[in-house]
Amino acid sequence: MVTSRTIQLSFFFTAFGITAALAFFIFKPYISTLVLAGAFAIIFYPLYRRLNHLFKHKIPGVAAGLTVFAAAIILFVPAGLVGTQVFKEVSIMYQRVSEAQSSEHDPLPEIIQGGGPLVEKARQRLSSTLLYALENIDKGAKEAFGWALSNAGDFSKQLAEFGVKTFIWLFAFYYLLRDGSRLRKMLVSLSPLSDKYDKELADRIILSVKSVVGGSLIVALCQGAAAGIGMWFLGVPTPALWGAVATITSLIPAVGTGLVLLPAAAYLFLFSSTWSAVGLVVWALTVVNLIDNILRPKLIERDTKVHPLLILLSVLGGLVFMGPVGFLIGPIVVSILAEFLEIYNKMVLHHNDEVLTTDNKVS
Repeated sequence: MVTSRTIQLSFFFTAFGITAALAFFIFKPYISTLVLAGAFAIIFYPLYRRLNHLFKHKIPGVAAGLTVFAAAIILFVPAGLVGTQVFKEVSIMYQRVSEAQSSEHDPLPEIIQGGGPLVEKARQRLSSTLLYALENIDKGAKEAFGWALSNAGDFSKQLAEFGVKTFIWLFAFYYLLRDGSRLRKMLVSLSPLSDKYDKELADRIILSVKSVVGGSLIVALCQGAAAGIGMWFLGVPTPALWGAVATITSLIPAVGTGLVLLPAAAYLFLFSSTWSAVGLVVWALTVVNLIDNILRPKLIERDTKVHPLLILLSVLGGLVFMGPVGFLIGPIVVSILAEFLEIYNKMVLHHNDEVLTTDNKVS
């Protein structure tokens, strides 16, 4: 016999499911923005906590606002300066490519004395190959410029969307800092699990975000900056551009910044001086490599229970499946799955009665 409570529950869950689905589609365009806001709220929460303690917890809104302002300065000012310099260097490189392609002169400088006939022959072969590549680069650049002009309207639209998402990111960042603890308590109160395991789940999410952002992005930025400084000091052309490329390649396991620094050292050996090449190799093996060996263990491997291979696969799979934001969501999902497996091991396999009894939830 169908009771009135069964009817009520059926109606409630049907209405709740429809409303939740509608809410998902409403927020779907901004999920990536909210995820990034949550990630940065986790990263900068210690700063917010110190500021809030400094203000004796009386004006948390001001503490959150100052934290967002500090984060924006840390993120946008260096990015703007480096981006401007990279744009200048790309323009200079394109100008040199166009001049070399139009003049039909040898695009490579003369090799330093003592290179030998074999090295000179290799340089000549590389020169002819480079001339052929320059023709294609020049043609591709012109086609890209024409495409950019024809899609100027779409570019303006995308720029406006970027501005809106940045605005949403700032506000979400602010409110997650200010109201994050209340949001966490609300989610804990809705969970049927023990508070102990709710806390472990939340801690695992926080740890995975800190590991990915700290252990990957921060280390990559530091290594890219160190590589750029070394190339600038030793005379490699367009060091900011190649430093930005080194930041990206540092995310690749095993090879990392070597994909940029080794060719740069070869360039210095052939076209500058042997000591400059040796200096760059020493810089790469000491400063750049030490950044990875010292910072990464402190930022990513501390208390991490997920195997590094799974973290790598989750990052790459997240990028393929969800785009740039998958860089964060992939490891978070894998970390939550690992925590659920541990809870399953304690709750089901070992029949831990403590888990089956829900603690007093925080209202």
